[in-house]
Amino acid sequence: MAEQIFIIEDGTLTKYEADDYVEVVYIPDCVKKISCQSFFEAVVGKVVLSDSVTTIEADAFLDCTLSEIEIPNSVTTIETWAFSGCGNLQSITIPDSVTSIGPWAIGYRELQFLPYWDPIPFGRPVIIYGKPGSEAERYTKDNFWRYNEHITEFREI
Repeated sequence: MAEQIFIIEDGTLTKYEADDYVEVVYIPDCVKKISCQSFFEAVVGKVVLSDSVTTIEADAFLDCTLSEIEIPNSVTTIETWAFSGCGNLQSITIPDSVTSIGPWAIGYRELQFLPYWDPIPFGRPVIIYGKPGSEAERYTKDNFWRYNEHITEFREI
């Protein structure tokens, strides 16, 4: 079994580390935010967020092997690039509690072309599950088709 390390400062998970692949990561109840790059290049299968988490910050899961995530009703914000580079993430369920999803949060990988970051699609759509009229549906519609590629697909739950 892999040893897991959670670095938590004032309710914010600032870094997650493991010495091997972890099938399921359970975020501790004391965590309110998943911070920028806290799962950078983490080798995990599934992440289960606790009901205490309210925010997933920018780049939180940057280049992570994440294939599945459970987002509780406590989450209200998913920031820009939150799941960028998560090439194994094929679908995600966004609860109604989420009222803000930042640009390029789901379905993109970031490539640097100086002097700015350019969003590049994965080449296959990420299925976003949510309720009609929700922020999940709005994000999907805004990111349905870009750069001549199908980016996201909305499915009603």
